[in-house]
Amino acid sequence: MFLDTSAIIAYQQGDERVVEYLDGGRPWYTSTICAFEYINGRLGSGETDVLAVRQEFSDVQTLDLNEPIAVEAARLQDEIMTDGDRLATADMLIAATARTTGNELVVADSDFETGVLQNVMQVTNFRDPL
Repeated sequence: MFLDTSAIIAYQQGDERVVEYLDGGRPWYTSTICAFEYINGRLGSGETDVLAVRQEFSDVQTLDLNEPIAVEAARLQDEIMTDGDRLATADMLIAATARTTGNELVVADSDFETGVLQNVMQVTNFRDPL
């Protein structure tokens, strides 16, 4: 499974639905962008131990951004724009990274709700309570 930052945060906060779902499927992957987003959310003291924050989700393997992912992101963004939508650059790169792995993208926010993504990859969203 490929985890967006929102899914990692929901898991770390003990969201029962996310914990139950994710505990059933490993290994877990994420983008280096998601790793930064998670750590960035904890910054501000000037003394943050960023390596300790990264260890909070050490069971999630990060995948590096590379040129094939950037090209896939551009291709997907082009399709999405034909529908009148546009994903934020970071979200587009995250989705493209997930797509290149062939893994399901697990999220807990509305950032990835586009018809194009739903058509080309499996996106599981825990944003809305059941």
